[in-house]
Amino acid sequence: MNFSLVIPFYNEEKNVRSVVSELIAELEKADVDYQLVLVNNGSVDETPRILEELAGEKPARITVVHVPVNQGYGWGIINGLKLASGEFVGHMWGDGQINPGDVVRVFDNIQDNSCDLSKVKRVVRKDGVIRRFLSVVYNLLFLIAFDVKTLDVNGSPKILKRESLNKVCPTSKDWFIDAEIMIKAKYLNLRISEVPVEFLHREKGRSHVRVTTLLEFARNMINYKLGGGVKAWKQKVLRS
Repeated sequence: MNFSLVIPFYNEEKNVRSVVSELIAELEKADVDYQLVLVNNGSVDETPRILEELAGEKPARITVVHVPVNQGYGWGIINGLKLASGEFVGHMWGDGQINPGDVVRVFDNIQDNSCDLSKVKRVVRKDGVIRRFLSVVYNLLFLIAFDVKTLDVNGSPKILKRESLNKVCPTSKDWFIDAEIMIKAKYLNLRISEVPVEFLHREKGRSHVRVTTLLEFARNMINYKLGGGVKAWKQKVLRS
């Protein structure tokens, strides 16, 4: 496969079929050689059944991973990455807030611009006042703490070259996985390119981002800044 995309779903029974079907339509229209790794991230609704139905319709293109118990957004991605076989590997949300055509644009960007990491930058957001506020606060704190030059740390899809992903080797089980990728990308001097997109309003289902998510981000930033995780990872990269 040329392109593998991991999508974790947690209780997204109202979104799964439309998100996957619309994405497949755009990828095939663009003639992309793709693999979708769809992760049931501990869902307790009809998400697992729908994912298996979709895989049955496209067995050569869809791989389903079942995580028995939800341990966080990042844990779903990590489990999906184990089965991603593409030359380029990415991940994205499964809530239908990213236009599937923009996924193709982000993929084209990493091929055309010879960058190592291609991601979205949400320049227009329709996800509500509270979530926009949390995003502004978090991105500013992140910029101050790590000097990573982006104002949309969590923007996804994020797509990396296989060799870059192998060096980044994300381990965060929660929402911090996107921040971890960006921190490591800076340390590795990866070439990062952002594609401006419109972040759509969530039409179905319920967002899992809360005010407590910001507190989780802050705690993770402190741990990552002061803890030994980064140091251990740097030593591993240098050894390789």
